[in-house]
Formats: sequence, C-alpha cells, structure tokens
Amino acid sequence: MAIFYLPPAAFDGDFAASRNPDALRQNWDNYIGGRIADRDENLFYDAKHDPAPEIGVDRVPIPWNGFPRSISAWFNADSDADGLDAALKTSEILRPLTIVITPRGARTVSWRPGLPLLRAVRNGAAAEEIVPLHRQQDEYCEWHVDRDAKGIQRISFTAEGPEYWREIARFDRDLLLASYKRLISAEVVMEDLFWQHPVAAQDQSNNFHLVIRKGDYNPYNKWNTTHGVMHLTHPANTLGAEINLAADATVIYPSVAEQPADTLPTRLICCAQYGGENRSSDPLIGNGVNGAARKGLPVTLANPVGLYIGTIDIDNLLDPDGNPIGDQVLSTPRKSADGEMILRAEIKAPDNATFTLDQCTLGGRELTTGGVIARKITMRLFGLVKKKTVPSRQPASEACASKCCSKPTARNFRMTVALATECAKLKDEDFKLDAPWTEHDQVPGAGGLKELVGNVAGKVLASIEPTKTVDLDEELPPTEALRNPLKGLR
Repeated sequence: MAIFYLPPAAFDGDFAASRNPDALRQNWDNYIGGRIADRDENLFYDAKHDPAPEIGVDRVPIPWNGFPRSISAWFNADSDADGLDAALKTSEILRPLTIVITPRGARTVSWRPGLPLLRAVRNGAAAEEIVPLHRQQDEYCEWHVDRDAKGIQRISFTAEGPEYWREIARFDRDLLLASYKRLISAEVVMEDLFWQHPVAAQDQSNNFHLVIRKGDYNPYNKWNTTHGVMHLTHPANTLGAEINLAADATVIYPSVAEQPADTLPTRLICCAQYGGENRSSDPLIGNGVNGAARKGLPVTLANPVGLYIGTIDIDNLLDPDGNPIGDQVLSTPRKSADGEMILRAEIKAPDNATFTLDQCTLGGRELTTGGVIARKITMRLFGLVKKKTVPSRQPASEACASKCCSKPTARNFRMTVALATECAKLKDEDFKLDAPWTEHDQVPGAGGLKELVGNVAGKVLASIEPTKTVDLDEELPPTEALRNPLKGLR
C-alpha cells in the first residue's frame, strides 16, 4: 500500500533505523490517516482522499508563542515583574495527572482535589496510588532543564506528540530505547520506559477499570518528566488534539462578529469551546482555520502532520562577559531537511566554556529557567486551504454554546461559562480549579489527600476486562455534550 502521511517533519531517520522500517511507515500512515478520516466532513477534508484535487491549495503557517499563556495570564506576567518571576518558576513545576472514566471511555486529565487517583493493580486488586506527572507547558512546546552542582548545563525543547513514540514502542522497543539513550541519557534502561504493572482508574461509582496494561509504553516515565524531555506530556499536547481542533474550527458561528479582529480568536474559542481559552495556541489556530471556513474554503492539515518549533530568537543571548553566543549554543537535532519544521531544539554551553547557562543573560534576564527562552520561541503548524470553494463541501453552522468571564484580579485569564452566567458576580475563588500547580500545592499520595479521594486500596477487581477507551493521550472530541468533564465537576 502506498504511503501518504509522512512522519512529523518528514523526519524518516527513526523509521530508517528500525529493524522493520516499512511496517513503521505504513503504521504511521494508517494512524494519522485514520484520525483525519474520522473527522473528514463539511469543510475539513482528508488530503489523502482529496474531494477536489483539481483545485489548488495555499500552504498557510499558523504561529503562536511557546510559553504557556495560561500561566502568564494567571500571574499577570505581562504587566507585573513579580508575576513574570512567578510564571517562569511555575511553568517548570510538574503536575500530577489521573485518568477519569467518562461515558465514552477513559480520558487523561490534570489531577485536582476531588478526582480519584490511579491505582496500581497487584494480584487482581487495586493497590497503592500511582501519581504520574506531566508538564504544565500547554503550548505544544515543552522543555526540561538539566542542572548539576555547577549550574544549568542544557535546556532541551520538544514539540513531538506522544503518539509518534507510542507507535514506535508498539513496533520496535529496541529502537525506542536506542532513541532515548541517544537523546536523553545513556543511563536509560528498557524497564524505565514501560509500565511494570497494570493500572486501574476509578469511576464515580467507585468501580475500577483497567486503563493501562503491564508492558504498555509509559509516556510519563522519569526520562520524559523528572529526568528529561523526549516528547510532549501535557494531556492537551497531542497530534490528536491538533486534528480535532482543526476540524472543529471549521464550524461557523454567525453570532460572533469578525470585529474587533484582535479579540476574535478569544471570542471564537469562548463561544465554540474547541480548545483551551487561556492558551496562545488554540485560539490562534482556531481563528486561522475559521477565517478560511468563513470564506467557504475547505481546509486540512499539511502533510506531514505535526506541531513544530518555528524560530528561536536568541540573538541577544550573552555569556557572562557580554559576548553574543546564540549561534554557538543552539542545536536542532530533529527537524525537516529544510529546517522549517523543528521537532527538537537544545541549548547547551560550548564544550570549552568555563561558564554554565544560568550565568548567561537573554534580553537582560538571567537564564535561570527554560521559560526565559520559551518566551522567545515561535511555534507553528501548517494548514492547507483550497484556493476556491468546493460545491460538495459546505460549512456547518452552530450557535454559541458558552462565553468567557475574566478573573477579577487577572483580567486576561478567562473561564468558559454558561451563556446565562453573570460575569460581574464571579470572584477569584471561582477560578481556583483552573489555577496552575505551584510550589505550594501538595502532590497527591504524599499525605493529606486521602480523605478527599477515599482509601480504597485492596478493593478486589471483580473483572479486569479493559474499559472502552478514548486514546489516553488525547482529549475527547469537543462536539460531545461532555466537552470537559472537569468543568462539569465544578
């Protein structure tokens, strides 16, 4: 069967190094092709089965900033120096996650008080709590800082979706291990990368469902969280989410005025709920797609489908003596042949340097966190927009399902609410469930949270048949009534 959908950035080095490269290529084509085919309707189309191949397309980049806007907005980082310090620090704090059981299956979400924790399954029974961690960096750009006794030695950034490495893990574990060893650390061993026991999630009736089997790839392993960064970990940072967002954003919302243009991305996403209203990426991606849809033009994601680092503006990165070193410290080991689509970037002091990165400055700020550089990163994806309308493809149209209210003390931080909600009556405490995880929050399982979730260790699983699941790394399609089970628990 002919291969159509290429690996992200058309970077074939991993597949080529496999003992079964053709199977990996075909599997990836099937995987991405299947996800896009599932959403092929109205103005979103599958390029593999182009409804009008005779009509040309424009390849359109959609850019956004790499630093998590949700954290910046919460701390008023754009207008408050202390808020910026807090945002930079908070952005590197790992947050616990869990899996919730919904009517459609399992969904990975950030943990918060009131949600059950995952449980290891031992001898057919729910045993100790399992607390995987993920990054709060939700702009499809995540990073890890390597520190030693001397200071910061390396800062690594990735835009790679978890699905890519999960599929490699299914077909070629040796290739997965070799890749981790090459990119992260020679100390990685095979057992680190896979779950060593089954994992169960608890539903609202206190029943357990098997959601992870022993031997499944663990995307939250230590070498991708506490000890390094191989690929994206935030529950919303997936290629599946990218596909769903692009498809959902083709829906027209006639009640949303196109002017003023600078607020349109936010107003659209607050109305449609096709992504995170406090992110930089989702509103801008959605608005870019919706702009084409408002003209009746079919759209899709450019092949290869991926999320990419576009540019890294570190020309004014200075060493301790004030010398510019941006071009000396930046490498991009995983990218397209033309360098337009970067999957991985690393900042590392020159081998003969007598200084560490935290002794350098960028724009006058000491390089004490990776977020200082993330604020200078422009992310992007590429869409294809038909040059003319296609008679067989017509837009869907819907009324707004919601609106947004602003946090009283941080007006750029918003919460999606029902249309009838009176925003003026909301207080800061009404936004606390959307707050970032800070150094003051307690990791569940460390004590103090047992009463919130209940101590059910040892409850026997009557059946260990796996529940029907949605892809554990992806969000449910927002066309469902249960768009965000977390919001439903407010």
